Amino acid sequence: MNTTRTLLVWALVAGSVAGCSRSEATHEAPAPAAAAPAAKKVEPPQPAIEDTTFRLALTGARDYEAGRAGTVALTLEARGGYHVNQDYPIRVDLKAPPGVKLEKATLGRPDAAEFSEAQARFDLPFAAEQGAHDLTATVDFAVCTKDTCVPDQRTVALSLAVR
Repeated sequence: MNTTRTLLVWALVAGSVAGCSRSEATHEAPAPAAAAPAAKKVEPPQPAIEDTTFRLALTGARDYEAGRAGTVALTLEARGGYHVNQDYPIRVDLKAPPGVKLEKATLGRPDAAEFSEAQARFDLPFAAEQGAHDLTATVDFAVCTKDTCVPDQRTVALSLAVR
């Protein structure tokens, strides 16, 4: 009797499983679709970046005259007990549209107009055609305290109005 009952249970189980798909029989849930990563909003570079450890700014006159030499200044100022690292190989990479001629596209410490623990300043000469032009500076630098050093890379931009 026990054997008959066991066979009957197995027959019922086999019959119910036979009509199911594999995932239903094993109660597997379908794999969830991978969620698309959230798009990171990229902000365009601004003329200045303010931080507790530094201020980086690209500044210039309100307007320039076409074909005449102009200059903008790039300044890195240490803040909050930090100083500009005197040994770090500071680097400035400039990008400008074809209507702007830069004296140099890449600058280092020897090109600085001022380089002290308080700040580093680069004067950036250029000449441009008439119109609006965006000048971008990507700066690799480090600010430090006596206990820690913070290497960084930031980009600032300035719109030039040339008449």
